[in-house]
Amino acid sequence: MEKKDLGIDREKLKKEGFPEPVPITEELIKSLTREQYEVLYNLKVLAEEEKKLCDEINARRPTQSGIIMEGGALTICEDEDDWKVITLGLRAKLERVRQRIKENLEKALDCGLAHLGLVQRQCANYGVKP
Repeated sequence: MEKKDLGIDREKLKKEGFPEPVPITEELIKSLTREQYEVLYNLKVLAEEEKKLCDEINARRPTQSGIIMEGGALTICEDEDDWKVITLGLRAKLERVRQRIKENLEKALDCGLAHLGLVQRQCANYGVKP
C-alpha cells in the first residue's frame, strides 16, 4: 500500500486554520508514513506518562486527617501548601512531559497530521497553534 501525506503544509494551516477533523481508523493508521506513526505513538506514550504523574500527584492531596500514606511511610499533609511542596518533584516531571507533548504536537502538524481530530483537540488543550 502506498503511503500518503494526509495533511496540508504548515503555512496553509496558519492561514486557514484546522481542516474538518478526521477520526483515527485502522485504514488511516495503515496509510501513515513511518514518521507520522512514530509521532502518534510518542503522543500515546507521553499521554500515559502524564496520566500516571497526575494520578501520583492527586494521590498525595491533603486529607481530613492531615496524614497521607506514601510508600509505607506517614507524611504530614495538612493543606495545599504542604501538598505543593510534597509534589514539587512530580510537578516538575509533569511539566517536562507536557512540554514534550507540545513538541510532539508541533511535529504532528509539521508531518501532515493536522486533519486528525485527536491532534486538533490536543493542540487546543496544550496551546499549540496551527
